[in-house]
Amino acid sequence: MRLLRAGTAFPYLVRLYMNRLTSLALVSSLSLIALSGCAGPGNQQPQHRLTGTEWQVRELNGMDVTGELPGSIGQAAGTLNFGDDGRLYGRAFCNGFQGGYRLEGDKLETTGMASTMMLCTPAQMEREQLMLDMLGNGQRIEFTPGGELVIHANDGRTLTAR
Repeated sequence: MRLLRAGTAFPYLVRLYMNRLTSLALVSSLSLIALSGCAGPGNQQPQHRLTGTEWQVRELNGMDVTGELPGSIGQAAGTLNFGDDGRLYGRAFCNGFQGGYRLEGDKLETTGMASTMMLCTPAQMEREQLMLDMLGNGQRIEFTPGGELVIHANDGRTLTAR
C-alpha cells in the first residue's frame, strides 16, 4: 500500500471524485439522448380538434366508401360536423342528419339523432344506415398519427374520417 504524504490526500480524493462524477454525468447524458428518441414525433399522438372541421367519412367498418355509387341521387358522401355547442350534423351518404353529442375524454355519446327521409339508391341507403347505427351505438374516438378521426362503436365496428 502506498502511503500518501501529508497534504496530498485531499487533491487525490478530489480528482478521484471529479472523474467519477464526470463519468456519471456522461453516462446519464447519453442515456437521456437515447431515451429521447423513443418520444419522437412519430410516436406521439397529435392533438386534434374535433370541432371546426368537416370530417369526410372514408371507411365504414373497414370498407372504403369514398368512391361514387352508380346511379346515386344527390351527394353520395358521408360527412360529420361537431359544433362547439354540442351539436352534431352532417350528411349520411343520402340524407342529412343532426343531433347532439357529448365528449368526455375519448368517450363520445350522441343524443336526439334525426335525419331527413329522402329516398335514395339501395347502396346509399345501406351506407347511410350503417353510419347512423354506428353513431347511435355508444362509442369512443381516437385520432391516428396521420390525422384521421376513428370512431369505435361498442359492437366493434369503426368509422374513419379525414
